[in-house]
Amino acid sequence: MMISGKARKAAVSLFALAFLIILLTGCAFNQDGIIATGRDADASAVDETTLAETFTGYTDFASKQIGVNPGSVFDQVTEQIDAIPAYYNEMPTAVEDVRKNRIYGYMTDLAVAKVFIEAPGNEDLQYIVVPAEVFTAPMGAISASQKTIDLFNMFLSEIEADGTMDDMKSRWLETAPNPDIPMPEIPLTGENGPLRIATTAATIPFSFFGEYGELKGYCIELALRFAAKEGKSVEFSAMDLSAFIPYIVSERADIGIDALYITEERMQSVLFSEPYANDLAAIITLKDFTAVEEEEDEGFIQRLRTSIERNLITDNRWRLIVDGLGVTLLISLAAQICGTIFGCFVCYLLTRKSKPVRWIANLYCGLIRGTPVVVLLMITYYIIFGNTNISNIIIAIAAFTLVTGAITGQTLKGAIDTVDEVEIEAARSIGFSAFRAFTAVTLPQAVRRAMPGYTGGFVELVKLTAIVGFIAIQDLTRAANIIQSRTFDVYFPLLLIAAIYLIITTIFIQLFKLVINKINYGGEQK
Repeated sequence: MMISGKARKAAVSLFALAFLIILLTGCAFNQDGIIATGRDADASAVDETTLAETFTGYTDFASKQIGVNPGSVFDQVTEQIDAIPAYYNEMPTAVEDVRKNRIYGYMTDLAVAKVFIEAPGNEDLQYIVVPAEVFTAPMGAISASQKTIDLFNMFLSEIEADGTMDDMKSRWLETAPNPDIPMPEIPLTGENGPLRIATTAATIPFSFFGEYGELKGYCIELALRFAAKEGKSVEFSAMDLSAFIPYIVSERADIGIDALYITEERMQSVLFSEPYANDLAAIITLKDFTAVEEEEDEGFIQRLRTSIERNLITDNRWRLIVDGLGVTLLISLAAQICGTIFGCFVCYLLTRKSKPVRWIANLYCGLIRGTPVVVLLMITYYIIFGNTNISNIIIAIAAFTLVTGAITGQTLKGAIDTVDEVEIEAARSIGFSAFRAFTAVTLPQAVRRAMPGYTGGFVELVKLTAIVGFIAIQDLTRAANIIQSRTFDVYFPLLLIAAIYLIITTIFIQLFKLVINKINYGGEQK
């Protein structure tokens, strides 16, 4: 019976999902139930001649690989100390590679390193300061508008004169920064409209998500106080550091405020404000590369509970996952619907007798399918809609509609080509018009044959939406990255969203199978 077959498939899918989560989680968890520590026997980046080293100064990292974030200034600093940069988008991932001896250290801001070292589970790490004579640079805000920069500079002068800036630095940056301190109340009138602010929301203590998902930190307070002075409300856009300058240049935000160092190279692209902070660089590394501490195994269930508590329950971080899931589903479903409609039009062009029309349609499909989706997303965002105020989500839907339209059009065209022409001629011989023969004979068979490919295309679309964080959209993947930046847990957020993606794609696959069964058998159980 079909019902029992479906039940068996569902049971097998759920069992496989549970097994995958348990296997991966069990392999990932080690120390404190969160992340693995000690030397990975399979990691060969650190040669045996240096395993006995304990780093005590920045000069010890000469000729050794150090992790940095793309778009930061620290790749230049690594070259200054004769180290080799290795690029990581997320700090927790880089630090985990330090623990596995794949790289020797991770370079970041000194204030960020202080917070990270004090976090639970990081007792095996230390930070080594790069002295001011090697690297020191002021931080400033960036904008494409000279008027905005002038207003911000006036604001900085005022809060420096009345002691507000010193108070902020004392609260957020000096001594041992505490990410759990509350934000001061800063009322915003909004009478002069919104102030659009770009930030990373992933650099404690400068900008990060705190309790209940609200933005906190030195730069966030700075932005709020500036908006209050100008009589504006705020609209924050959180993004990767590498997207900052393109975002500002395209005037998607009025101003970018974060741990942004002022450099000559960056000043050629954007306008910088006067400095509002200074910081040194620090290298996070292991205290002892040879020490492998044996931790008492607290059991898988307890480790899982600990991870759920830290990553989901604390500060209601589960809300980030729920909100991100909603954005992912919205983009996926809207792009699939719009892409299906557009794909039908593409299919129409592909089946025309006119060679120029078919050539244009084939050229479009070739360009879309031959261009990486992340590049297409960037082109859509920064070039096609570069000078508009259209919502980021709508732009993402438009970009994925282009992709889905090309795939759907070619899939439907291929299915139409498989329909036997004899059947079409038979329909025409009994008086069917060309349109009626198409709708009654060709289209039903083509749809039936195109559905498996159409289903696979939608599943791929759901997974492709994971890149929308590049244009400052907080989807499911971005939500996991934000949680990682707050808890410094590498594995659990990634395994969680992997399981969520697997569940939602499995659900949609089953729904599509019901539709296919309805089309093929009129809903009868076979």
